[in-house]
Amino acid sequence: MPLNITIIGAGSRFSFGITADLIRDEYFTGSTLALVDPDERALDTSTRIVNRMVAESGADLNVISSRYRDEVLPSTDYVLNSIAVGEPFARERDVAIGEEHGIYQPTSQTVGPGGYCRGLRVIPHAVEIAKDVAETCPNATIIDLANPLAAVCRSMIRESGLPVVGLCEQWAVTKRFFAKALDVDEQELELNSVGTNHLTWAIGLEHNGKEILEETIEDLHRPERKCLLGEVPVSARIYKAFGVWPTGTEEHIAEFFNYFLTPETNGGADLGMRIRHTSEEQWDARWEERESWASDAPIHHLLGPSGENAVEIIAALEGYRDPLDEMVNIPNNGLIDNLPHEAIIELPGRVVKGGVEGISIGPLPMAVREILSRRVTQQEIQIDAALSGDRDLALRGLLFDDQITSLEVAKQVLDASLKANEKYLPRFL
Repeated sequence: MPLNITIIGAGSRFSFGITADLIRDEYFTGSTLALVDPDERALDTSTRIVNRMVAESGADLNVISSRYRDEVLPSTDYVLNSIAVGEPFARERDVAIGEEHGIYQPTSQTVGPGGYCRGLRVIPHAVEIAKDVAETCPNATIIDLANPLAAVCRSMIRESGLPVVGLCEQWAVTKRFFAKALDVDEQELELNSVGTNHLTWAIGLEHNGKEILEETIEDLHRPERKCLLGEVPVSARIYKAFGVWPTGTEEHIAEFFNYFLTPETNGGADLGMRIRHTSEEQWDARWEERESWASDAPIHHLLGPSGENAVEIIAALEGYRDPLDEMVNIPNNGLIDNLPHEAIIELPGRVVKGGVEGISIGPLPMAVREILSRRVTQQEIQIDAALSGDRDLALRGLLFDDQITSLEVAKQVLDASLKANEKYLPRFL
């Protein structure tokens, strides 16, 4: 049966991947894809690109677009949230403010003062979206792709009562690393990990049905494997300290700790990490590229599989396919014994018709639990601060961040961040 799928934040490149996956899947024949973005230029460009993709593929997919979500939500079955607030240069400001206070942030998406401020910007808008969905299409499922993912998912669920599933593929970076270490095809491995988005921990690794995580890590520590282990210095050191292997990119993992992104490591550069900066010239070049895709430049490269799993998950939720085993971000609800029930956790789940079933994990090791508990507490305070505009709450949440070195630094960073983001944080005025 044709579905109505809405992407909010359709100016992002996620729209192209979602479109590519929809037009390749016969189950979505006759469905409608609604693109929503308040940025008129971004929406127009994305709409023209998506229409070109559909036309070139010959798929039976209807495309509509609007700057206003209330025009498309009433008939929606699935809402994909991929919003970013204050881009393209909000992240650059976040990174610069951090550097002024000796804080280095390679991604600035989840934690660190930049990731924290990103949450203050995004959470109010995400909650408004969730409330609109609850009012206009209460049977819809929200799939969140926006960062900081765990805090955004929690805020939407808490304030609307709707089901929300968060999706992220960063954990797969570690799966590829293990495949390289074992000299096997990535598809032969099944990696299970659990934690909070962008900081998960390996709990199992299977090769052709055989559990091999412990022996794989032991093998990595043989002297002759030193060069390979040197490709993941952060993960290796975290494992040595806590006895559990973290999963995800080195940059994301490092931002959760205060050991790696320091002046002594040249902001992480000595460990192979770098802070990504995007100049106005680079942003202009990206727009020119997108304008060319919207016009007459070849777009065959956009039509391949996206590598994302949102469309597969929708198909499984609809019962179009057999149950799908996938990493998901969902409420804990007792799946991890020693974390709060309401915490958003990333873990292996089974997507079945009508819902997502998490896999029971049991208790986490004490050290890992404590690391994750701090993040869960911080996220709850961050949500309260973002929705209330309370500066004291915002400071309290920021103080939970491991990259903050003192109360004075926290105050200075928060003041600078709120001032730089006045346009996007009106509740704090």
